[in-house]
Amino acid sequence: MVPWSIAVLSVGYGVLATVSLATVWKILGGAVDRPLIWPVAWLALSTTVMCGLPLLKSWARRLAIAGSVALLVTTLAVAGALVASGRPGLGLAATLGAGVHVLIIRYLQRPSVKAWFTEKVSDTF
Repeated sequence: MVPWSIAVLSVGYGVLATVSLATVWKILGGAVDRPLIWPVAWLALSTTVMCGLPLLKSWARRLAIAGSVALLVTTLAVAGALVASGRPGLGLAATLGAGVHVLIIRYLQRPSVKAWFTEKVSDTF
């Protein structure tokens, strides 16, 4: 059975995958003029993590941590750009939003959570 906290993380990555897919759809439809590489990369990453976390695979935990680090860096870069453009209030809000990624990283590194993702080798054949 999947722990509820891992299920909530999977749903969060599912929402990120859905938003990324909508952005890809808009770019392919011509409604938005942006590079396609970043939305496709986020779509692939978030879909992989969304599907891997409920399977309790160790690679999915490492990928979720790496994805959260990337989202943390991106969020802080956006916060810096907002402050530089003269909107410090929005920059502060973005910085506080980056705390969510820090919490996810810290949670996935707890020993009790790591134990859920250990590869179990069966003694019976």
